[in-house]
Amino acid sequence: MKYVLLLTLLLFSASSLAALSSGRYVIVSKLNGNALDVDSFDTSDGANVMTWFTLGYNNQQFDVTNLGDGTYSVRPVHSGKSLDVWEWSTADGAELRQWTYTGADNQKWIIDDRGDGYYSIISYLSGKAIDVWGMSMYAGADARLYSYWGGAGQLWTFQEVGSSSDCYAGATITDKFVDCGGKTIGLSCVGDDESQGAVLTLENSSIRNVYLSSSGGADGIHCDSGNCTLADVTWNDVCEDAATNKSEGGTMTIVGGTAYNSTSGYGGTPDKIFQHNSKNSTTIISGGFTATGTHGKLYRSCGNCSSNGGPRYALIYDVNINASIGSIAGVNSNFGDVATIRNLRILNYSSDDTPVCVEYQGVQSGSSSTKYGEAWNSSSCDVSTSDVTDL
Repeated sequence: MKYVLLLTLLLFSASSLAALSSGRYVIVSKLNGNALDVDSFDTSDGANVMTWFTLGYNNQQFDVTNLGDGTYSVRPVHSGKSLDVWEWSTADGAELRQWTYTGADNQKWIIDDRGDGYYSIISYLSGKAIDVWGMSMYAGADARLYSYWGGAGQLWTFQEVGSSSDCYAGATITDKFVDCGGKTIGLSCVGDDESQGAVLTLENSSIRNVYLSSSGGADGIHCDSGNCTLADVTWNDVCEDAATNKSEGGTMTIVGGTAYNSTSGYGGTPDKIFQHNSKNSTTIISGGFTATGTHGKLYRSCGNCSSNGGPRYALIYDVNINASIGSIAGVNSNFGDVATIRNLRILNYSSDDTPVCVEYQGVQSGSSSTKYGEAWNSSSCDVSTSDVTDL
């Protein structure tokens, strides 16, 4: 029966078996932009495999090797062990663990190209797919096996591990994870000019540990396609925007880091930190990200983009606003946008009463977006007063 199943899978995916080259990758979920992760850097047999913010440490790096028989081994770099279907289970919900590599059937994987840069990872043992358990959008969700149905929680991108040499002002980074090594980079800053280029352009890629210079922030970092994580990024003085989500159907995640904006520096009038242009996509801001200085908004769903529409989704949790700020999130309720806000800390919030989630009417380019006003517990503003505290 097992070999009939394998033959069926091979026939189904014969055109794409060779699509993924052997290499060292960070494996990122289409659903939430988080990566497969061996919990707590554990090197022991039986350590749990989960999903966490895409930080690219060696417990999130995997050596993926084509075994020549239509299957792959997938081995975490930090331990040299293997992704393993726990206790040879063929049931839905089977746990994904690591175990000493044996090459057994429960350690073999069929990696199938599903189009648009996304892959399924299917167990040779059971024919079931690695799945973000519970379709959770939050870091820490378990990774388990479930019958393949093609949902975003079962689709993954493979970001090749790059080097700091890939990270320089004006670079376009494609299908890679890059640790920038603490570099400071920048282009220029022409006030609030929206025609400025991006300091970095990410195409299904993630970066960590980089500083954008106070005089060279330009239009910040663009996520142009796929899933992008910006981890531990420091914006020394935001120019036009710190980062913009332009990835249709993708996720841009901000993890940790800080963004400063001055009122008399290079960036002109304080404005939004994170801009969200693409539709049917998600922006996540989390991991203790901290805003300092003076800002207009933390997040804004584009109010008057060309071919504007929606929906756009924002998930904002574990964020610090140690700054003067006009509001936290702006969403277009007429386009079906939703901002979900949890564990938000704002400087002197109890006395300043900063607007948290503000609803707008989104319009087309050339018109001005109308502000409806602050909302709580609405279809577009998923936030309660208990979700916001003083910093």
